[in-house]
Amino acid sequence: MKKNISFQFPIEKQDYTELFRYMPYFKSIFKMATVGNLVALFLFCGYNIIANLQIAQDGTQFLILNIVTVVIGFVMYYVILFLIRLFFRKIIENRSNKLHSLYFDSNSNYLIGYDPRFDSFILGKEKMKIPADQSLTVIETERNLLFYVGKGKGKDDKFLVSKSGSSSDHQLKLERITNMLQEKGIAVQTAKPI
Repeated sequence: MKKNISFQFPIEKQDYTELFRYMPYFKSIFKMATVGNLVALFLFCGYNIIANLQIAQDGTQFLILNIVTVVIGFVMYYVILFLIRLFFRKIIENRSNKLHSLYFDSNSNYLIGYDPRFDSFILGKEKMKIPADQSLTVIETERNLLFYVGKGKGKDDKFLVSKSGSSSDHQLKLERITNMLQEKGIAVQTAKPI
């Protein structure tokens, strides 16, 4: 009979920030916003190049107007991209601050277990069970293993296991968990932030 694997570790605000930063839902929305920004750049440049053709009196003026159009388009693209990143970072910061203030004051230690009998993770004192199946998305960062259930939307369950445990026992348990996930065919992805 396999034994339960349990983790108890302190959690910091930076861990909550990582948990939200790598959410698949936020990443997909960010990609859509970036693609939308790129489409807007091409539409802006295309429309203005056609308009420049009607305005320009000779080839030199047409070339200068097109260069100005492309430069303005790229400046707008990067300004909008900067604002999108700033907007997402602000949302992530607000959500992580809210989660940190909600849980950190009552208890700074995070409790997670894995029960092989039910093949599920058990979270916190409430003992909420999350099945270890293909619905999990696992992302590995320098500090944590991040787990997202389903599509990783805001209301879906999410949790983390710190990689910086104080004991060698923590590292062995972490290795057992990653091996168990790989045996089940659950890929552990490397982190790609927003």
